[in-house]
Amino acid sequence: MKDQHRILVVDDSATQLTQIRMLLESSGYEVSVASDGVQALASVKERLPDLVLTDLQMPNMDGLELVREITLQQLPVPVILTTAAGSELIAAQALHAGAASYVPKSAIATILLPTVRRVLELQVSAQTNQLLASCLHQTEVTWALVNDQSLVPDLIGSVESILNQMSDYDPGQHMQIAMALDEAIVNAMVHGNLEIASELKCIEDGQPYLDKIQERLADPAYSNRRVHFSLRADRHGAVFTIRDEGPGFNLSDVPDPTDPSNLDKEGGRGLLLINTFMDEVKHNEKGNEITMVKLCVNDSPVEQMDEQMDEESSM
Repeated sequence: MKDQHRILVVDDSATQLTQIRMLLESSGYEVSVASDGVQALASVKERLPDLVLTDLQMPNMDGLELVREITLQQLPVPVILTTAAGSELIAAQALHAGAASYVPKSAIATILLPTVRRVLELQVSAQTNQLLASCLHQTEVTWALVNDQSLVPDLIGSVESILNQMSDYDPGQHMQIAMALDEAIVNAMVHGNLEIASELKCIEDGQPYLDKIQERLADPAYSNRRVHFSLRADRHGAVFTIRDEGPGFNLSDVPDPTDPSNLDKEGGRGLLLINTFMDEVKHNEKGNEITMVKLCVNDSPVEQMDEQMDEESSM
């Protein structure tokens, strides 16, 4: 690891703190701890960590209040929640308030480290010429991606660079866009094009899942498929469309992505994050294409944005 990332873990359970701390430190992260949101907020202000990992139910200031304060004070640090059964509604509120992702406590051993790594990878900063950026009013760009997950962070970095030039998203919204895109693109590669079942992740620490990916990447019948990703953006917001070349899937086969009670389930986790972070989500009938809309102004109708972008493109 080129630079050791510092993670602040917030939990009022000494047992939980020790478990998470040992897991993170064994992977090379520098870890500091806090027992509630008040201590955590003071720690963030004193020395900004690279990431905050917080429990939801704590005394003095709970995880939801901590997320709201970090967002309100525009502190540039992503927050991951650890969720337990019974905290689904609070967790959903925290995701809407600005948290970047979540990990069910029942799956900490398998999901925590991949989630932490992905969130840190997706922290993108793009320096732009503000005068030049103010001259850009609309853009549309498309990619045809090979099934290589290592491309996704750089792709999202390119997307964020474009959005930084023309949209007024705050840092929390940028992270949520990055997380939603990551979930959707990786899903299109692995589950769409390579047709690999997510249930394999839960077997033998996920090794059969990784083995199946390598097997399918060596088979041209699967590996030659592409993920078609398009971005259409203007000052009002952005529309992202992701389509794979696989057979598609039945949306009714996964847990309802808008139901907070499914937060503690591993299946459908990506769709839940996508539906939480985006203002509008649509799937085609075949189930191999997803369209996501993220507005800059919450009260701007999606239809108005689409109509304006269509009118400008016809000029």
